[in-house]
Amino acid sequence: MRIARCPHAAFTCLLVLALTTACGGGDAAEDADPSAEASTEAEGSAEAEAPPANPAPAADPSAATNAPLTAADIDVWQKGMAGELEAVRAAGTKMKSAKTESDTLSAMMEVQENATQAAGAKGAGVELERYKVIRSNLSAAVSYLTPHLGGIDTTMLSAAQRAELRQSNEAQLKQLETQVPAEVIEALRPRAVELRTQSMELVGARLKGAGM
Repeated sequence: MRIARCPHAAFTCLLVLALTTACGGGDAAEDADPSAEASTEAEGSAEAEAPPANPAPAADPSAATNAPLTAADIDVWQKGMAGELEAVRAAGTKMKSAKTESDTLSAMMEVQENATQAAGAKGAGVELERYKVIRSNLSAAVSYLTPHLGGIDTTMLSAAQRAELRQSNEAQLKQLETQVPAEVIEALRPRAVELRTQSMELVGARLKGAGM
């Protein structure tokens, strides 16, 4: 009878040992989990405490305002001059209907260059400060390209003098290239007379609107 019970007892011992080992493995796994969780929490904490990335610097508004001109700005200037001319003519109408000295003075102020630039910028569809840059630089460029309009009577100059004047104007245009690139100057050349004439018409309208 003892011999018959021994195999059963041995099997029971092996089963108990297997269960004990299995339970021990489960405890080890459970023991490992807190460590893993602690590591994850530490990583999350480090990420949370990490300083935020430096924000991108704000765009400088003056950079866009003073950016070199492009060929498209030629049309911007032309539209702007048309807008200014409308403003000058409107002020001239007010001048004619003025009944007091105050009304007359107000209308005279409205035809001035500083007063009409906002209308020009609106007509051109650009910001006022950008329009001022476009207007100033392109006006200077076309004056150098058309010295015979509103300036020196070149017919009275000798060939040598005309050549010297041309060289001087080209040197002035070269200095403008930081704001008016060479390709824009070339785009201006065939339109210079037209644009200079339009600019002079605006000046004449100002004088007329001011009663001069």
